[in-house]
Amino acid sequence: MATLQGLDRGLRALDLISLAADGLTVADLAARLGIDRAIAYRIVGTLEEHALVSRQGKRVRLGAGAATLAGRFQQQLVLAAQPVLQELADSTGASAFLTVAHGAGECVPVAGAQPAVQHGPVQVGYRIGVRHPLERGANGIAILASQPPRPDEPEEVVRARESGYSVTSGQLQQGATGIAAGFEMPGAVGASVGVVAMHDFDIGSVAAQVKDAASRLDRLSS
Repeated sequence: MATLQGLDRGLRALDLISLAADGLTVADLAARLGIDRAIAYRIVGTLEEHALVSRQGKRVRLGAGAATLAGRFQQQLVLAAQPVLQELADSTGASAFLTVAHGAGECVPVAGAQPAVQHGPVQVGYRIGVRHPLERGANGIAILASQPPRPDEPEEVVRARESGYSVTSGQLQQGATGIAAGFEMPGAVGASVGVVAMHDFDIGSVAAQVKDAASRLDRLSS
């Protein structure tokens, strides 16, 4: 399929800049793209006009425009994820939630769904928009488990990475058990989908459904 060379180079440049924690110099960018430095300057200038990158000294970093696009993407993903969350809630009889990382140490639920038929005497009402530490709750631990291993990370994160899902009980709400699985979301440090309930359920069966939901959301976001 035919492509536009200039657009292709610009998108490749944006991707390379996004992967460099400290940004890239124009010379670095030109070398990685295999192009003349003059062309690299024009690419950076064009991206800068659209606020997709910014120049700080000699280094080029992502600009505010990239964050704006990422935020719009997350809003679209939340809408697209709602049917997946509803199906997960109905099939497990538990409250389903979609959570994204907020900075390096917190996460925030951005969408949820309640089962059409309530299971058990008490239904958990998940609090959308309320941040909490990544190391507390199945949703945060699942996000940490989807990231590269770190020294001295909690044992719960290690277990979640090995099994592909996290399970916690009573960490965010007394008597509530949560199961979550992480997936990648462009523009965010990480994301997870899962369920939380006050009643007993088959962890293995529910975990399989949660992991399937995570795979579906991963495909939606890729």
